[in-house]
Amino acid sequence: MSIKALGKQSLIYGVGHILARLITFLLLPLYTHTFTQDEYGALSLAYAFMGFALIIYRYGMDTALMKYSVQKQGLERNKYITVIIGSQLITGILFTIILYWTRTYSAEYVLGLDRPDWMVYLAVILFFDSLWSLPMLILRSEERPIPFIFFNLLNVILTMALNIIFVVYWGQGIEGVFKANIIASSIIFFSTTPILIKRINLGFFEKEIFTIVCKFALPFLPAGIFTMIMELSDRYLLEFYLGTAEVGLYSAGKKMGMLGLTVVMGFNMGWTPYFLKRGKEKGAKIEFSKIGTLFLGLMGYITLLVSVWISNIMRFSLGGTTLIGPEFWECEPVVKVILMGYFFFGVYVIQLPGVYMKEITAWVPIFRICGALTLILTSMILIPQVGFIGAAYAVLAAFILMSLVIYYKTYRIYPVSYNWKGLLYPICVLLVVQIYEFDLLLKLFASILYPVLWYFAATTKNEKNGIKRFLKW
Repeated sequence: MSIKALGKQSLIYGVGHILARLITFLLLPLYTHTFTQDEYGALSLAYAFMGFALIIYRYGMDTALMKYSVQKQGLERNKYITVIIGSQLITGILFTIILYWTRTYSAEYVLGLDRPDWMVYLAVILFFDSLWSLPMLILRSEERPIPFIFFNLLNVILTMALNIIFVVYWGQGIEGVFKANIIASSIIFFSTTPILIKRINLGFFEKEIFTIVCKFALPFLPAGIFTMIMELSDRYLLEFYLGTAEVGLYSAGKKMGMLGLTVVMGFNMGWTPYFLKRGKEKGAKIEFSKIGTLFLGLMGYITLLVSVWISNIMRFSLGGTTLIGPEFWECEPVVKVILMGYFFFGVYVIQLPGVYMKEITAWVPIFRICGALTLILTSMILIPQVGFIGAAYAVLAAFILMSLVIYYKTYRIYPVSYNWKGLLYPICVLLVVQIYEFDLLLKLFASILYPVLWYFAATTKNEKNGIKRFLKW
């Protein structure tokens, strides 16, 4: 696979991932105009819990499915897929039963409310969401973009339509959100089941393969847990220090800032299979360096655009109604900080080939522990001092430290000669964006000047040639 092919793969599957995450952004205007800060805070805590619980449901098997679907062929590939899917189905049922049995005890801790009925909704959503993502991974591994994008687009349409029906027209509030998600997830699950059935055979469930898969997958469980601690602990700490209303306000800003995460994860969908196939070939490190410059340059530009224009985006009026409810406009500073945090997550992701090529995946949990501890400690210090923006700064600090720790670990065992000028350029620009307020003229000036200076001043001749070939200049 060439760099050009990587670009196309990342674009195709990135679009699919963006479609899947598009629900987050499309529903935000609906929620900010329908719910109060307290109600949206409670809903945010519910979704925060689901994000954490999905890591437990998957326990690294999603990563294993991607690895063995790419690297194995024929009958052996089907054996690995059968073991992984079978394991996920059995444990998914078990985890869902546990959540149902413990609903009366866990609701207060998870939601901040005594609503065990909500825990039942969450358990059902988690079961379907943990399973329908598996055929999506198989489609990615087989490079089948059309059905991949179709099912993600179907999920967006169903979720949006059902939310409008249950929440807006039927006025069922947060329960309506849960019901809409259950119906959408179940439809997608049953629609994608044929993809799994064609590739599994219960006679292939071999103990030896199960052991191999678990040995690879389980180190990703603590890594995933600490990742979700990073994603979720800021909201729970905010609820502890400042209350549910502040969680709702902060969560609205973080949702918009998560556009950065969407871009990184969309890129990673093409990046992971690319470096798994290319990593041990001649010239791979040179390509990885070039990709690092190109991706982070683009990531920096997207971060810049959203950061400087976010106030205009939030206040954009359509038919007299602003895109984001006025009650949530105070979250604007959060967006810029969160976006920069996810830029550094991109710096972390671009360094993953060294971890996989040298088979030191056991270090992944350590990288995530560093990030999680940094986020928690920084949040505990900053939130009481500066309010909800302190949680955003804690997220930024966590991702910066993760990107530094992974570099320290990998640069000796798998050194990649990065173009440091190309990597530092977007960081310097984004620091300026964090410090200064831009008027309309400066926003236009920065939006135009960034790509010009990046291309002519930050990229090498080889990187310029790569850009020209990709664009067919």
